[in-house]
Amino acid sequence: MARAPGRLRPHGIRRERLRPGRFTEVPVRVGIFLFDGVEELDAVGVYEVLAKAKQLHPPLDLTVRFRALKEQITGALGMKFLAHEVRRDLADLDLVIVPGGQGRGEVVKDSEWLQSLLDFGTEKPVASVCTGALILMAAGLLAGRKATTHRSAMDELRGTAQVVDQRIVEDGLVTTAGGVTASIDLGLQLLRKHFGPELADEVAEHLEYRENQNP
Repeated sequence: MARAPGRLRPHGIRRERLRPGRFTEVPVRVGIFLFDGVEELDAVGVYEVLAKAKQLHPPLDLTVRFRALKEQITGALGMKFLAHEVRRDLADLDLVIVPGGQGRGEVVKDSEWLQSLLDFGTEKPVASVCTGALILMAAGLLAGRKATTHRSAMDELRGTAQVVDQRIVEDGLVTTAGGVTASIDLGLQLLRKHFGPELADEVAEHLEYRENQNP
């Protein structure tokens, strides 16, 4: 859990404890998939966490990009996004994050993209936020796995996945996060897993965010 806000040290929180060059050995290129009708916080929360880590430590070998099948995306609440990268292939990435949102119904009709996601997820880590888990399910990545999603969508997962009512669930290469605000928890968990707990704690403190505990 992140330290209480009263322990914060603005503009350089605990950076002294992170050794120079500590995070330069393992490159991680992250793609957050956007689509029309995406739930904005699903995408922005995890982006904020990962991008903040890079801002605090420029040598960190971490790249975070919004990826989509077209340049401009309109979110579920009307927010406009400009994708950093417009491409269908995922092979250049090290981690794919799939947010949820009301537009997922169109995404699951795209069999070619779902196949790309399945091919990727059998070799490299994938993650979802909220109802993005239903996209992973449609791609065939959740069969028999433990997973979570927004509580309103848990019944849709049952029968395919082993539904767990927790904020973050990991099963092999697949990590799923619960509803909306769990996007931030997911970002911190990914930092913890790929770069270590000190960095995750530092970012949480910088954002003045107290992690939610499972369930």
